[in-house]
Parts: sequence; C-alpha cells; structure tokens
Amino acid sequence: MNQRVDFIIPECYIDTNLVETLACTGGCNHQKGCNQVAKVMQEKYADRFAVGIIDADKRRPGYLNEFSEICSSTHIKVFRHSVRCHYIILIYPAADGFILSCAEKAQIQMTDYGLSPILKEFTAQTKNVMSNKDYRFKRLFKSMEDVVEMKLLQELLNYLVNSTYRVSNVHLISIFESYQ
Repeated sequence: MNQRVDFIIPECYIDTNLVETLACTGGCNHQKGCNQVAKVMQEKYADRFAVGIIDADKRRPGYLNEFSEICSSTHIKVFRHSVRCHYIILIYPAADGFILSCAEKAQIQMTDYGLSPILKEFTAQTKNVMSNKDYRFKRLFKSMEDVVEMKLLQELLNYLVNSTYRVSNVHLISIFESYQ
C-alpha cells in the first residue's frame, strides 16, 4: 500500500520501519512508546478504526486490559478491543528480538547489512532515531520476506489495512492457521 495509513500506529522507530517496509510504504502514525500508542488510540481514534503495534514490554499499557486475544504465533499476538474497532499487534519479545529471530531462520548474516547479530548491540542500533528510515533495515526486512513470521506479519497488516471496519476474527485466525 503506497498511501499514508495514519490508523496504523507503531510504537518505536524500528517497528515503524518494519511496518512501512512490509505494508504501508506511504507511511504510518509513529508514536514513541506503548503508552503513547494507547493514548492516541483512545483519544484521536476513539470512534475510528485503529491498529496499535507494540512490543511485549514488561509494562503494558492499561488500555490493553480492554482487549481480548484473538490469535497468536511464536512472535505475534493480535488483540481486539471489546467495544471499539481497535486492534493491537503485540510483538514478542520485542521488535529487535523478532527481527533477529527471523534473520536467524533465513540464515542471514546481519553483518552483511552493517548490523550486529548480538541482541544488545542490535537493540542499540534499532533505538537510533533514524532507524525508522534506515535503508539497511529496509533491505534486511525485504531479504526476510520468505520467513514464516515475517510473511504472517505482512499478510496480517495488509488484511487490517484493506478491511478496516470489516475485519473478521475468523479471518484473522485463518491467517494465523495458514502459517502453522
């Protein structure tokens, strides 16, 4: 999708780059931190469709308590709000660990992209303010497009972007089942 998709709300720079590379090439609504994602969903998108993308941090936003888990995989969980047309995609354990796991499954050498294969060092690279536009990450994500969890995330995002108010729990579950 080459248009800007403001209702997709990722929490950090690397999540933003990942989402924009996989599905929302025109841009999305980056926020800093999972609590800010929840706040924007509750305030700016109170009566509109919204998808928050957050890491499975130690501290989850209280807003997540209003959601029910619909489906999950090794690294991805989808939650639906009890009343609003809001969804949260939870990346486990966090985007940096998810990315390194996908790279390992694809047998990708992180150093070929100028990136560290060591989680602590890679996390420092992903926390850089410019990582949301960093072409090294975009190339890396494109090279992992055949990894099951990456394909799952891409299909999930495309479905949510294209279906908005017509999203079906049954269809979400079928997407996850097709990658098991």
